[in-house]
Amino acid sequence: MTEREEYDAWFAREFAGRDIPELLRDLGFVFWRGGRASLIAASGAPVEIRALKEAQ
Repeated sequence: MTEREEYDAWFAREFAGRDIPELLRDLGFVFWRGGRASLIAASGAPVEIRALKEAQ
């Protein structure tokens, strides 16, 4: 899952049924990605590790 796909899934859960302009959604992704990168940098971890679903 890409960062954008992860953000879109989160956005759909959090803002389901609300009419939010696409421009604001895109801007939200920029801040979401930046915040995530800041947390990773602050943790001191050299890489981000993601768990992937097993193929079925």
